[in-house]
Amino acid sequence: MTDGPLRVAGDLEEDLDIAHTLHELIQAQADRTPEAIAVESGSQRIRYRELDLAARGFARALAERGVGARSPVGVWCDRGPNLLVALLGVLHAGAAFVPLDPDLPPARVRTMLAEARAGHCVVDVSPCGPVDGLDVEVIAVTGDAGDPLTVPVDPDDLVSIYYTSGSTGKPKGVANPHRGWVNRMRWMQQRHQLRPGEGVLHKTVLSFDDSAVELFWPLIVGGRVVMLERGLHRDPRAIARAATAHEVSVLQFVPSMLSLFLEEVAGSPPPTLRTVISSGEALRPELVRRFHEVFLDTDCSLHNQWGPTEASIDATIHTCSPEDAALPVIPIGRPLTNYRVHVLDESGMPVPPGVEGELYVGGVGLARCYWNDPAKTAEAFLPDPAVPGERLYRTGDRAVHGPDGAIIFLGRRDHQVKIRGNRVELGEIERTLVTHTDVTDAVVTVFEAQPGDKQLLGYVVGHGGTVDTEAVRHFLIERLPGYMLPARLIVLSELPLTASGKVDRNRLPAPSTEVAATGRPPRGESELLVAEAWGQFLPATDAEADFFELGGHSLLATRVISVLRRALNLDLPLVLLFDNPTIAGLALAVERELLSEHQGAPDE
Repeated sequence: MTDGPLRVAGDLEEDLDIAHTLHELIQAQADRTPEAIAVESGSQRIRYRELDLAARGFARALAERGVGARSPVGVWCDRGPNLLVALLGVLHAGAAFVPLDPDLPPARVRTMLAEARAGHCVVDVSPCGPVDGLDVEVIAVTGDAGDPLTVPVDPDDLVSIYYTSGSTGKPKGVANPHRGWVNRMRWMQQRHQLRPGEGVLHKTVLSFDDSAVELFWPLIVGGRVVMLERGLHRDPRAIARAATAHEVSVLQFVPSMLSLFLEEVAGSPPPTLRTVISSGEALRPELVRRFHEVFLDTDCSLHNQWGPTEASIDATIHTCSPEDAALPVIPIGRPLTNYRVHVLDESGMPVPPGVEGELYVGGVGLARCYWNDPAKTAEAFLPDPAVPGERLYRTGDRAVHGPDGAIIFLGRRDHQVKIRGNRVELGEIERTLVTHTDVTDAVVTVFEAQPGDKQLLGYVVGHGGTVDTEAVRHFLIERLPGYMLPARLIVLSELPLTASGKVDRNRLPAPSTEVAATGRPPRGESELLVAEAWGQFLPATDAEADFFELGGHSLLATRVISVLRRALNLDLPLVLLFDNPTIAGLALAVERELLSEHQGAPDE
């Protein structure tokens, strides 16, 4: 890289008073407003004083079970009041939390805890999954207050270790210090100005780093964390109802879910909502247009934020105007306070406006390292030649400067992709595939079954040219999170290669749109109605085919249920499709809902 000055997009430096730990700020807020509501979960309300005492009491219990300062501790809890008690208890014990998605298969949880070298894992009273084989000490969080404890730690000590998909076949642990996260939360307040008592909806799964903003930002400024009921984060109707019922002011979405939310609230947006944040995926201009149509004549604004976990969740922001809908690409904007963002060429030189380069991020928000992986840390975190003693994170994202200096995201330089907002290294899926005894070679690609609906496609080669794809699929389900599962597995006799011996992805066969029916076609009024809705998104010729094995996922399930809701004028729960994932089964479930609705209707 060059030793000369670098072109920086909107470099902002300001004293945001960040020489604190995250839990220290939340405890200080509890001291200021002990009787204010900190958490709402259904009909339950928890005051700041109660949350603070429960968290510090749980810290005592953790210390008594051997949790030491600066040690990693797994947290495998679903949404609910005990989640914040668990997270803040770990921090008050001086440790760093390792967030674990409630839906993760136990094998994946074991892998992540082993990679983190964690000796303990906190679970809810009703655990998310079997805990007997986790090979760590399991501690249930009850919320009972013991003698309060806070172990002193430094702002440069770790607050969390978030595991993201890794190209080597193992997840990467991004180790973030308190100082960077405090800067991030302070910036959120500087920019979005949450008022005391206002609500932020916590709906994002814990292992997705945006969840930290929903959980911690409100608590340092006297706001409310509104917990969406478990299992409803995929349901835009449930999100809209919670936002209205709990008078929520701020919502975060990945664009694919924002689209469904806008469909749901068109004509009656939540009245107290004034800030919507989009992140995790590219925000499309047509979605910006739709947002401003739905929120016309309101004070609600839309912000496009971008950034990797390695930079304390987000690093840039662009506030979207109605005029942005005419742009070919929505900018990701300019850096947050105390961040530096560079667009550099392959030799490390800054590029002029309009010329493509790679994004590098510097500043106080950078992670300390990849946990227990010094080689990968040295590869990704480089010395910043413009600021002696500081570092830059090489993101692997392609970008250009627009004419006004704002940054425009262009995509990836490698095989990392975003699936419904989740970062996925295709190499990790490929390496998992080839550990199956029947698979000798594999490659994974991305295709769009419909515009904006990115899905994973796996190509596998087996002994003698045959592979039991059903067995391989179940093998993956036991080892990978749902968003990393290929929608389809295609068996090849061999992978096409380039002249240099690399896989030629351009010559991989396109997936067939036809699916062999092994069951029977839909029949009867109910099945045909479900098949019509189902068929807008997936093949609907087999009444007994599994929705998820056909390539369905949570967002497509939401769309199918939304179509049925409109067709029947019936408030069908989203979980209906997850519990009944065939046309035949869903049709029976819909009939039961209709009967229940009819029986519950008042006599005229």
